[in-house]
Amino acid sequence: MIICLPNGTVIHHINANYFLDITSMKPEDVESSIFSFSSNFDDPSTATYLQFLKEGLQRAKAYLQN
Repeated sequence: MIICLPNGTVIHHINANYFLDITSMKPEDVESSIFSFSSNFDDPSTATYLQFLKEGLQRAKAYLQN
């Protein structure tokens, strides 16, 4: 999965296999703070995808402020 600007600049990406692997883990087994299950969603894949999108927006700010 990727998040990119209209001009094709890749802002953020994640390998789909890695996404599936990390969402199949128990929350206490996940060491990365990037993919935290501490949101309001019960479904780990929804929470992880939401975190992925939030991080993409944060990374895009640098490009959009110019």
